[in-house]
Amino acid sequence: MKTRLTSNKALYFREDNTKAVMHCIRKNGPLSRSEVGEKTQISKPTVTRVTNALIQDGFLEEINAVKTARGRHPVNLDLRADAAYTFGVNIFKNHLSVALVDFKLNVVDTAQLSIRGLESVSQFLELIADTVLEMQQKNGVSTEKVLGIGVGAPGLIEDVVVKDFALWGKLRNIPLAEFLCERTSFKTKVDNNCNTWLFGEMWNGYAQDCSDALFILNSEGVGCGIAQAGVIRDISGGLGHISVNFHGDRCYCGSRGCIETYCSTDHIEQKTQERLVALQRVGDTHRYPLPIDFKTICRIVENGDMLFADILLEAAAALACGIVSLIKIFYPQIIILSGTLFEASNFYYNSVVMEIQSQLSSGVALPKFVRRNVSDTLFEIGAAALILQEIF
Repeated sequence: MKTRLTSNKALYFREDNTKAVMHCIRKNGPLSRSEVGEKTQISKPTVTRVTNALIQDGFLEEINAVKTARGRHPVNLDLRADAAYTFGVNIFKNHLSVALVDFKLNVVDTAQLSIRGLESVSQFLELIADTVLEMQQKNGVSTEKVLGIGVGAPGLIEDVVVKDFALWGKLRNIPLAEFLCERTSFKTKVDNNCNTWLFGEMWNGYAQDCSDALFILNSEGVGCGIAQAGVIRDISGGLGHISVNFHGDRCYCGSRGCIETYCSTDHIEQKTQERLVALQRVGDTHRYPLPIDFKTICRIVENGDMLFADILLEAAAALACGIVSLIKIFYPQIIILSGTLFEASNFYYNSVVMEIQSQLSSGVALPKFVRRNVSDTLFEIGAAALILQEIF
């Protein structure tokens, strides 16, 4: 069935009843028409009118009937996976990932590309645009069915322009939305990647039933996303540059003792290598060769060698200090800890959680702690949801 979409696709779903029905079925479906009416408090005739129109236009489909004691067979409704598609793009320090997401938030296709060798903004933008267009063609998705592109990027985002790419100093003032819209003809929205990842958790992850949530990213950089009353607050980049020691190491932002100077993977590698060099100078030829990366450091500690454990413990204490401050301000129900450092080390994850719990006073309710792997495609779903939220 061909899906009917207007030239301004979001306008189709602007009617309050239509949006309410779509949101209800996305979150709870499959549902019968009567169940939709009960959950949305919309009258039965209106539910019938709206759902029939959405079925006719290819956004909903009727699926297997459900038998009841009275012998009736109400038909369930669900989203059509192939009704429309969205691209989700996430940008990391050394690579970017692109995903094609269908209308039911299934990831249809993914691609990861290195950005290590890129030297200019134009190369960077062309790579994203080419990848999106090639993926569209590869999967046979018509342009009419593409709702848009959602992008999560590390750094300061102002008016959909990446003013300062936090993890790669060569890139400044990147007009992502404008370029991708012109190059692909698809609507494009850009936000800080911590916000898009939290968005993914609220749509399809751990925070689906939480109105107040905190997402923490600890990788090459440190960042957070905060949701209050179901709305994501714009404080991108704030956590990593909270100072926990005014006499500490100088951060690239210019301040001293920022959380990132303790627990970014780059700084952990740097401190570990400095220790190994110092040990070599005093004649301690340790068995760990240089250079050493954070995954190896974590593995050594996990295997019971505590030579670098204090570096991870110091990092955990610094991060916990910042998180405790956020807990006392925002009172989240759930805290999602993610990033390559959490993924590499159970020791580090447990140390952060225990440090937070020890620092909170007895009168503060403890949130639930969960860990999310960065390899999960939920992050691309979160970026895609920047576009889909206009429908649901």
